[in-house]
Amino acid sequence: MTDEVRDLLFSLLEVGSPSGFEEPMIGRLMEELRPLCDEVTQTPRGNVVGVQRGTDPEAPRVALAAHMDQVGFVVFSVDPRGFIRFRKLGGAVDRSIQGHQVRLLTEEGPVIGVVGLTPGHITRPEEARQIPPVEEMYIDIGARSAEECAERGVRIGTPIVWNTGPVELGNGLVATAAADDRAGLAAIIAVARELRRRPPEATVYYIGTVEEEIGLRGAAVAAHGLDVDMAVAVDTCPAGWQPDVNMRDMVYEVGGGPCLQMGEIGGGGFRVGSQVVRRWLMDAAEANGLPYQTGFMHGGTDASAIQQTGSGVPAVAFSIPRLYSHSPVEVLSLEDLRNLAKTLTHAIRGLRRGFSTLRVQP
Repeated sequence: MTDEVRDLLFSLLEVGSPSGFEEPMIGRLMEELRPLCDEVTQTPRGNVVGVQRGTDPEAPRVALAAHMDQVGFVVFSVDPRGFIRFRKLGGAVDRSIQGHQVRLLTEEGPVIGVVGLTPGHITRPEEARQIPPVEEMYIDIGARSAEECAERGVRIGTPIVWNTGPVELGNGLVATAAADDRAGLAAIIAVARELRRRPPEATVYYIGTVEEEIGLRGAAVAAHGLDVDMAVAVDTCPAGWQPDVNMRDMVYEVGGGPCLQMGEIGGGGFRVGSQVVRRWLMDAAEANGLPYQTGFMHGGTDASAIQQTGSGVPAVAFSIPRLYSHSPVEVLSLEDLRNLAKTLTHAIRGLRRGFSTLRVQP
């Protein structure tokens, strides 16, 4: 699984699909899942569902969900001189935007631009320490007019992503834009490949969700109509262990193993996941000597939305820790990614009929 997972991640990172504009990744995920699943469908909302039927129809049915969108931007207006104003899709960190390359995903093909900034020679000292609001930022594609922008396919509503490919650092670390959640997609595809080689008793649903970065919107409807007993949201999560982060706030370490979330801390307070599903994954990791970390994460994942589906689906988030969240240089460990995929594979192969997700066993 070593080189396979790395190559899969790097290939998925080539696909640009910000929130609300996931079509390229929808097509790619369906392409990956078709040879691995008994059935692959796309919902009108945009979610992708692949089903691997298990060898025992009475065994549990588990969903693995990863989101297909990435934080990005969208063209808001173009001024007469050809400078492009934009707005955020998702929570890109403002101070990470200026001075970076971006890729505008036009219908005619990608157009490369840069986010401009005031020359340092005329910037007053007090301004140099300030970050302008996104409404004041602009993209330069080398055009001389709004008409030239239009000729090159740039229009209001054109989606934009960072033009930052993966860079391999030391100790198996990778820095890239869109690690969130290309890593999760790579993990569920890797699991699907492994389980196709030796099918489990359990039935597995592989779900690619849309618009996670703008409110878990795809996940809110992804499990409707699916007969699943439990779900795992496979995502990334913020990590600490960097000079400007207090470990009191973020306890996870990149390279320390994937993170089994007890719950999530967001604007609405604590959201606690299924401790039954969490224990199932912990047991699989421990039985196979695989590392993991556990605690509460900052932010939200598709698990929070899926567990509110219908009468409730027991769900937990299983995450790859990352540094520098929602920037063009998110850093993750390939070994954490591999260990997450291995843990899921072992856990699913161990599912048998009679497994109960009830919080109090009868």
